[in-house]
Amino acid sequence: MSPYRVAPLGLAFVASATRDAGHEVKFLDLPETKTQWKEFRRLLTEWSADYLAVGIRNIDNSDFHGFESYLEAPAALVAEARRLRPGLKVIVGGPAGTVAPQLVMDRVKPDHVLLGEGEESFPLLLGRLEAGESPLAVVGAPGGAERVPFRVLRTGDLPSPRLYEWVKDLRPYLRGDAGYPLQTKRGCPLKCTYCTYGRIEGTRYRFLDPEVIADEVQGAMECGVRDFEFVDSTFNLPAHHALAVLTALRDRKLHANYVGTGLNPSKLPGELLAAMREVGFRSVILTAESASDTMLESYQKSYRRDALFSAARQLEEHGLIALWVFLLGGPQESEQTVGETLSFIEDRIQAPNAVYITSGIRLYDGSPIADDAAAGLFAKADLQRRAELPDLEFFYSHATPPGWLETRLRAFQAVHPHVMLSCEGHSTATKLALRVMNHLPFRKPYWQYIPALNRLRRMIPGIN
Repeated sequence: MSPYRVAPLGLAFVASATRDAGHEVKFLDLPETKTQWKEFRRLLTEWSADYLAVGIRNIDNSDFHGFESYLEAPAALVAEARRLRPGLKVIVGGPAGTVAPQLVMDRVKPDHVLLGEGEESFPLLLGRLEAGESPLAVVGAPGGAERVPFRVLRTGDLPSPRLYEWVKDLRPYLRGDAGYPLQTKRGCPLKCTYCTYGRIEGTRYRFLDPEVIADEVQGAMECGVRDFEFVDSTFNLPAHHALAVLTALRDRKLHANYVGTGLNPSKLPGELLAAMREVGFRSVILTAESASDTMLESYQKSYRRDALFSAARQLEEHGLIALWVFLLGGPQESEQTVGETLSFIEDRIQAPNAVYITSGIRLYDGSPIADDAAAGLFAKADLQRRAELPDLEFFYSHATPPGWLETRLRAFQAVHPHVMLSCEGHSTATKLALRVMNHLPFRKPYWQYIPALNRLRRMIPGIN
């Protein structure tokens, strides 16, 4: 919901598969307004469903300076459902439950948390419950070790999620900088130290059928959608599958405004970038994380600093603008390595390109850095907690603690207005700007207007 709504693609995959398995399924957005809450209560009381399935995408915004939990709204929804239908079984799925099942159980209070992908496992769980079995509260893959997430092994056989059928009004999800979400594969074999994708999706690629992806785009375009966002962990890896998807879109003449998120700068062949431009790509989001070889090695990235210079040049040659994403403060970060990253930004990234910087690493279960912290591999000064969040740990290198790093980044941003800090994505000024832009004909991506937003902050005293 913050800074803009994200369409429930994962839940649509599961809903379609559950319907195909022979169950009657109804689909509601998370209620926000009084009218939506009224519709939720009406459906619960008038339709004698046996189960309520809740998909939760993120646990929180992972930001040390502007922390927000995302579990309160699902918890309120489950509490209201229990008030209206005391016997209703509540099952939570999605990335949040897979990463932190006990936290979700404690905060949201469902009957079960289902780990991993739900297209096959959710109908299987329903079958067990219908047969009178009593599964554990946290349900993992059968036959595996404790709490192993489910995986769909034959992803090429998955049908289209048909999100456009489940969400009757897509307009709220296409406001802000969001696009209609598309997934081309599951899993990620990269071993970035801070990342939970290995826990959520597994550590090897499992590809979706390019023609099925094109079916989803075509169905959405017939509903009036023109903005699409590929939401894979890394859209361009491996390049051959990305090219196959682009070829399917091109052959059906499905030209639209596409955005690729999470591009890895190590492999951007000209053939791929040309194919992206041909179907309508104008912008990408590139997750560089650092421009220091020391830090790229620390993060176990598959490239080094020279790849960033090459990526910047290639994107410019193909007419693609980029939001460059950096993560500062990890293991071995120092004043020198921060300076190397900021000097790269200063030298190679100019507007209309933009920069988004996160400082500090939220330690999520299932990430390699969290495992290292649990093993006592870091100094006590590396692990930070806020007074109001005593149970949550963030990693900041002892050489670049939160206060020092925040001051350094603010000073850099003051002379580089195309830079946004992660905490500002949830700020009053950003939310206000997005609300205004939603009602005016601004062209996406909205992040190209970061310089204007930063000027607004300076012009209006007291707005954050």
